[in-house]
Amino acid sequence: MSKLMSLILGLGLTAGVAGTALASPKCTTEPETKWLSESAMKEKIAALGYKNIRVFKKTASGCYEIYGFTADDKKAEVYFNPVDGSVVQKNIDGADED
Repeated sequence: MSKLMSLILGLGLTAGVAGTALASPKCTTEPETKWLSESAMKEKIAALGYKNIRVFKKTASGCYEIYGFTADDKKAEVYFNPVDGSVVQKNIDGADED
């Protein structure tokens, strides 16, 4: 592989990774010791009306993130502040809502 092709490929991969990292909002800089436990956060999420959670995870940007459904069965991707459980950003059936 030529050096030029290697450089182009490397730049493309770097841009792709940077783009992915930017997709997730910054929720907190607090250490995980101050975060709500996963079980407490899942209870809070259920109380907010989200259901059928297919994905529940911690993000590299300091959020809890879910993929599931709203109470009225719309697909939802939601980022939560893990310290207080507040919604930081949500995407409901393709409509961004900050």
